[in-house]
Amino acid sequence: MKQIFTYTAMFMMMMTLFTSCDREFWEDMEDRNEARTLDGTWTGYIDTYYYDRWGLTGDSYRTTMYFERESAYSGWGYEVDYDLNSRYNDYYYCEFEWDIYKGSIRIRYADSWNDVYINDYRLNSNRFEGYMDDGTSKDILFRLTYDNRFDWGYWNTRNCARRANGTTTNEKVMASGKFAK
Repeated sequence: MKQIFTYTAMFMMMMTLFTSCDREFWEDMEDRNEARTLDGTWTGYIDTYYYDRWGLTGDSYRTTMYFERESAYSGWGYEVDYDLNSRYNDYYYCEFEWDIYKGSIRIRYADSWNDVYINDYRLNSNRFEGYMDDGTSKDILFRLTYDNRFDWGYWNTRNCARRANGTTTNEKVMASGKFAK
């Protein structure tokens, strides 16, 4: 009887170990697939009632984000938020680093703003939508579509931003117009 109990206990321990390893394997594979899908430019709207870091209030604004993968789970990118009617006069541009761990996307902005976490999202080759958490109590809904036509030439070529007058800088953060407050 003791031997049956020992074998049963060993079997249960092995099943627990294999089940947990299997779960980690599939979570790892899912993170890799998400990171691969995230590569590229996404454009759309972020909706919430907000009072943001620039002192702007409103219900919605236009944003374009570029993600580039450097490893299986992480990379760098940049984001520009802008007024659709005057995108080159009223904008905020910021570079960021990102990573995915267990289905959660973390974005760390170069301007030292709070890390943003994206936990509840849907991502496929055409749509990226869900909720962002920036450490405030607001629900921030975003709806982005894959955008292979957005012209980043004006804004950035990795670590080198281009101003309207054509001069280049190494700034990772730029703002103009109503976003420059």
